[in-house]
Amino acid sequence: MSRLLKSSFYFPLQVTIDDREPALMAEEFRKMGNLIIHRQRLLAGDYLLDGDLLVERKTIPDFCQSIKDGRLFQQAKKLSNSSVPTCLILEGKSRHFRETDFSRQAIQGLLLSISLGFRIPIVRTKNPGETVRVMLQCFKQLTKDRPEDVKFYRRPTSVKKKHSPLQSQKIQLLENLPGIGPYKAKSLLLEFGNLQRVFTAEDTELQKVPGLGKKTVERLIEVLKK
Repeated sequence: MSRLLKSSFYFPLQVTIDDREPALMAEEFRKMGNLIIHRQRLLAGDYLLDGDLLVERKTIPDFCQSIKDGRLFQQAKKLSNSSVPTCLILEGKSRHFRETDFSRQAIQGLLLSISLGFRIPIVRTKNPGETVRVMLQCFKQLTKDRPEDVKFYRRPTSVKKKHSPLQSQKIQLLENLPGIGPYKAKSLLLEFGNLQRVFTAEDTELQKVPGLGKKTVERLIEVLKK
């Protein structure tokens, strides 16, 4: 699969990794080639692929621990509210479940709650390498209609989340700025709350927003100052 994926991306794909994820995941992505990798804090999920796919990755021990401390359903809610397609990848082998305090029936019930209640697809993988390959394969499926000669094409979704007229005006204003599309515009408003705070934010604050790299922030600040 890795050989197939390497030949499938004609332009660098931007992968944003939450800075709490282990460094070995970035190394697995680099093995695939033709990727631009950023590490920064994400508001939801652990991996954002070119603004088209948001992925929450959990190893089996982390999955079980997130149930105990109450994080799991909070994270599922954030994923379900995302404006881009999402999925949950559960990484590990079946024997790892036997090393936890949860029964097989309890785990199955929780997985059903997430997939049916929050409408989040769940994919099983065995190790980090397979996790990365599955993420890229999911991204490829979502963007298979993307023109090969357009680098940051966004496929229109069939169902769009409705916004108030004022919110839509704010999003439209932001998405016309250089390097800011619909997803990044929504992320900016989610992070700062209103336009005034967006326009007066420092570059270090802007770089914490999912999908905003250093070059995009520099161009944005240049336009705002002028």
